[in-house]
Amino acid sequence: MQTDVILFLGQSNMQGQTERLSECEPVEGALEYRFLTDTLETLKNPVGENIRYGFSAGYRFEEDTDISEWLRDHAAGEACFGNTNMVPEFCRAYVKGTGRKVVAVHIAKGSTDVACWVPGNAGYSIIKTKASAALAKVGAQNIGHLFAVWLQGESDAVCGTPKETYKTRLTALKDGLKRDAGVEKFCIIKVGAFTCDARDEEIYAAQEELCATDPDFVMLTRITAELLKHKEYCSPVYGGHYSAAGQEAIGRSAGGALALLVNGQT
Repeated sequence: MQTDVILFLGQSNMQGQTERLSECEPVEGALEYRFLTDTLETLKNPVGENIRYGFSAGYRFEEDTDISEWLRDHAAGEACFGNTNMVPEFCRAYVKGTGRKVVAVHIAKGSTDVACWVPGNAGYSIIKTKASAALAKVGAQNIGHLFAVWLQGESDAVCGTPKETYKTRLTALKDGLKRDAGVEKFCIIKVGAFTCDARDEEIYAAQEELCATDPDFVMLTRITAELLKHKEYCSPVYGGHYSAAGQEAIGRSAGGALALLVNGQT
């Protein structure tokens, strides 16, 4: 059986910024690619890697970490504090729904706007480099589907990115990954409320319109907005972010939706 590869991309809610590490069993049928060791490891929390600009090993974001220094030095990060991220539950739902094997490739960094990730900028370089290494490790002959999953937009809401600008930049990222890596679908987890004003609406509309007009884009779930209405799914410390339970709920919803897509049920 071939293996599907899924790139998990975005900012802090994709990186993972939760309050605890779940008692999570390894995900059967799923592996995580680690760039710094060029290995395929059992997929379980915590996920991701702390990779500096220049592609050397970085350090974990902890409670006493200087935020500005970490952001300055790192191109991508592990789930903050070594806590829970959505990727294991996403892949658990995907494997259960499809019966397929999967390799997860986590490339996310908090406080990044979409411009950081477009071709020609540093974020795109880390995506392209790590994704290419992962695909080489799996082997072209062993790869089935290749998807990107995107959760981002909070920083663009903060800085007031207009809808059309966001659409143009996200399309550039999608086109680059389609060209350079062979990504077949760019899947969106719709961003949740962050500024709670009209700036959020610009990002919501951009993501919805791309999924409605460009067949390369797929909306996996809109669950984030609902989760932020419930205390148990919200981070107890960081506004606009999710608890461990929230991250796991997002993963199950989005992973199940991608499974339905692969099975031809959507």
